[in-house]
Amino acid sequence: MQQWGETFWLWSRYFCCSTTFNPLEPITPPPARRRPYGWLALPLIAGLLWLGVRQSPDPVWLETERLLGEHPVLIADEPDSLQKLFCEIHGLAFKPGDRTAINRLASYGSISTVEWNTFRELCRAAKRQPLMVVSGVTGTKATKQARYAARLLASSPENLLEIDCAPQFDLELHKKYIGEETDKGFVPGLLLQFWDRCRQHPEQRFVAVVDNMDKINPETFLGPELWEALSSPGEAAVIKGQKVTLPPNFHLLSVTHLGPGSLIELNAEHFKRLGSPYILRPNARELLAWMRIQATSLAAKKNRTPEEDAKLAALQDTAQQHQFLYYFVKANQLIHDKYAEGYELGQGSNVRYFFAAKDRQQLKEAYIGHVNGMHPGRRPLTESEFVPLDKTIRQNGLEPGSSFIARQIQWLHDTGYFVEVTMVAATALLTALFGWWVFRRREQLIRRYGDRAQQVFSSFEKQAISAEVAGRRLEEIKKEVDGLVLRRRLNYTEGLYFLAFIEDKVKRIEFARNVSENFLELFNTFMEDDVLTENEYLKLRQFLQSIRHKIPSDIYEQFNEKVEQAYAMKG
Repeated sequence: MQQWGETFWLWSRYFCCSTTFNPLEPITPPPARRRPYGWLALPLIAGLLWLGVRQSPDPVWLETERLLGEHPVLIADEPDSLQKLFCEIHGLAFKPGDRTAINRLASYGSISTVEWNTFRELCRAAKRQPLMVVSGVTGTKATKQARYAARLLASSPENLLEIDCAPQFDLELHKKYIGEETDKGFVPGLLLQFWDRCRQHPEQRFVAVVDNMDKINPETFLGPELWEALSSPGEAAVIKGQKVTLPPNFHLLSVTHLGPGSLIELNAEHFKRLGSPYILRPNARELLAWMRIQATSLAAKKNRTPEEDAKLAALQDTAQQHQFLYYFVKANQLIHDKYAEGYELGQGSNVRYFFAAKDRQQLKEAYIGHVNGMHPGRRPLTESEFVPLDKTIRQNGLEPGSSFIARQIQWLHDTGYFVEVTMVAATALLTALFGWWVFRRREQLIRRYGDRAQQVFSSFEKQAISAEVAGRRLEEIKKEVDGLVLRRRLNYTEGLYFLAFIEDKVKRIEFARNVSENFLELFNTFMEDDVLTENEYLKLRQFLQSIRHKIPSDIYEQFNEKVEQAYAMKG
């Protein structure tokens, strides 16, 4: 590249300074500038490339890692906080040690695996919204938590009504809870009777929990009169001549399954009458609490079987706990993004039993069977969807495709510009490669003929060849360069440069020959009398000095020695 730089400098000097350029004057290219810090660009490029392909930790991996360091707070761990919440709802004074609230919940079932914060928010929402639809996917314990909340909201266990709906029993449920016409007239159902009790005790709270409301038609269950009245708060419904209004101290918690699988898909009209939806999400904290409870239970058990020992080891292995929690959260996130809300699995579903690393295949099959069993509109879930999760676990949390370059490629895919950008980039690359190939090819020609011309001139300077031979060889090179230009292997500008460059060499050789002949002619004239006087000696020395840089150094030394020998003979 240095030689090419010198060649380009000569070319630019010839064409840019042609008004003052003397082809007989020796052309000395500028000294190559040293760049001692150029190598620093290599680490910089390597660093940028590393940053471009470096993968980032999966945020879910970091989240579940942080979760492992926490201690999930369950309802059973907070009896005083639960009692404070109960007193807050009913306007009572809090007494430390009072276990009224926790006993009320414990009478329904185990409260050891329900997270306190989630339950507290549900209770406060139910207090603010008398009518509310509680929804969750399989395993989120929506029914259990709604019934816990109802027991806490109700002033007493007698102020609670639980209704379990079953498919195709809409009319039967309507007769049982709203009422029916008999020989004795209209007989109010259990729900209307419950509302009468609400009105009789306005200072108390009453709660009804309707489980599986999405399994029946709510309009059929409540009846057209009541259904229409619910659309306008405070409006009375006339049922068989009786006016029925919704008591102000009444709370209705309708529990539904979130997502596909419901017989009735609830819409805005349903929520207008039944209350705003409240979604319970899959809870990794409750899953972790369940795992730790299982580990404690197995550890306390005597005479464990080998299978139970293996389960205990997996439950106590922090790495396996982390991987399982990550799979639980990430798989639900994947399913939610690919299909829709409602296809996930909660912490209470059967996936919780596949916590060991050896059960990873069964864990995948549980998700696949659940999603595909609901017949999603898009393509079914397959094992290939879990490959990125497996890679993240193998790479200790690094998310595949999270590098800067990979994200840009994915963004191009998502925006639909990937094909266009790829075609443009490929075209630019091919053009650059072709241009580089042409440049390299011409550079090789330039270097080859430049080296040949320089070798001829160097041979002349060393007196290895005569001026006539050097001139003839340079003329041959000129003809070859003309042929390259005609065949378009060199462009016109490059051809002009070479012709000027070779012409410069030819003129310098011709000038050196003429100068040499002039010197010899002058020397022979002074030596006609075989004596070189001091005046003649000084003139010859002055002449040699004037041509010193215009003839080869060997010839100069030869002429100088010739003058010195002739002058020495004088003495």
